[in-house]
Amino acid sequence: MKVLPTARILIIDADADRRQTTRAGLTALGVGAVTEASSVDEAKELPRQFDVLVVQTSSADEVPDHPFKDTGDAIPAVVVTEGVPHVLARTASRCGYDAAVGMPLLPRLLYRRIGSVLQRARRMQRPASAPQDSSGASEGAAPN
Repeated sequence: MKVLPTARILIIDADADRRQTTRAGLTALGVGAVTEASSVDEAKELPRQFDVLVVQTSSADEVPDHPFKDTGDAIPAVVVTEGVPHVLARTASRCGYDAAVGMPLLPRLLYRRIGSVLQRARRMQRPASAPQDSSGASEGAAPN
């Protein structure tokens, strides 16, 4: 995935050991820059210089709402927590996350999920192509 060597990732997790393990795994896979925060409040104080957010919690009951979802520049986010796939998907959707990954965390799976979330976000930001008129020429093109 071409986007990940330049990606700037923010990991939020109250557990320092788990946060550092996740950072080490992503760095070993070639992620560009990883920043850590121990809480959502701490993350909100950081400059918004990241491309994707990873929030890790011990259980699905502890997942906070996506802290940057309703800002003008919404940041794609992945939640990592315990649970079966359908519960994880519901929790992610309910709390405003783009994707969920279950624990125990496999760094390669998180790496791939981050890549797909970033690609989806970039596709959504692309402007639509110029509309076509009935003759197949783009609007604004000079007539023959």
